[in-house]
Amino acid sequence: MPDAYFQTLLQRYQRGECTPAEQREVEQWYATLEHHVPTSTPLTVQEREALQSALWARIAQQTGLETPVIPLTAAPKPWYVRTPTRWAAAAALALGLGLAALQQLPNSWIEPAVPGVATAQMEWTIRTEPGRLTLPDGSTVVLAPHSRLRYPRRFVAARRQVFLSGEATFDVFHNSQQPFEVYTEQMLTTVLGTSFTVQAYAGQPNTRVQVLRGKVRVQPRKLAAATVAAVPAAVELLPNQQVVYSPAAHELHKDLVAQPALLTPPSTFSFDDQPVADVIATLEQAYGVEILYDKVALAHCTVSVVLQKDQLFSNLGLLCKTLGATYKSVDAHVQLYSQGCKS
Repeated sequence: MPDAYFQTLLQRYQRGECTPAEQREVEQWYATLEHHVPTSTPLTVQEREALQSALWARIAQQTGLETPVIPLTAAPKPWYVRTPTRWAAAAALALGLGLAALQQLPNSWIEPAVPGVATAQMEWTIRTEPGRLTLPDGSTVVLAPHSRLRYPRRFVAARRQVFLSGEATFDVFHNSQQPFEVYTEQMLTTVLGTSFTVQAYAGQPNTRVQVLRGKVRVQPRKLAAATVAAVPAAVELLPNQQVVYSPAAHELHKDLVAQPALLTPPSTFSFDDQPVADVIATLEQAYGVEILYDKVALAHCTVSVVLQKDQLFSNLGLLCKTLGATYKSVDAHVQLYSQGCKS
């Protein structure tokens, strides 16, 4: 089924805005998970995971319980992630049977709220292993160990705001009318719909933001201790770019990530006596990285080379060895230095 329709319906369901017909449709999907009933529109693995998250989010909304963080590492499954127990509890709660269904169930799986946090806020702390959770808007977060995330039970304000201490990777549901903002002690990251990682551990001198997909805007927070003149201007990041903020120096340093990911697989990574310009253009498109070079000096140069996937810098090193050239990562692009074809 269309992803957009599925996501929209699940969001309406967890907000309690579905029509009776739409609610029956979601419940029918639930039935396929619990009883393996075939349907005319079978769910994909991703849709099953999204439905699971939506059911738990609806439970949280109706009962005040918090959506469980799902460990990413393999471990014995507790009662609430086994079928049929988990889905029986989920169905009972999501369909409005209330807290009575939980009276004899253990509550050890509920992460206790941090004292002093408003009841409208939910907070998760990951202690020993990464964990995945779903936010009220359908966005997903993978929290690294020793990290903490605070967010509202419902995103009702003009902006979707969360507060992070530690490290987390966000996959944000697109909503241009309600920007998504991640606050850390020193920095503010704003997105519309993307996937990115924020690293801001307590006691760590610098804060780092890396973009996996989409586009984000990063800026230091205007804290009371900083003057307006001391705060650097915001920078925008694209995939495979990162920014590191040094509060001590009041500097934002934009650069490429250590291992740029392959964004657009090319038709081939094998070149036989091909123009250097074609090889460079292929690398630029594949990794979304601008490569600057002397087009005049290399205009008539050809190379024969077989490149590797997911190895931008290794590929650049191989190309430079073939040409007798060198390269350097500068800001968020690559500068290739060559005096011409290698004789």
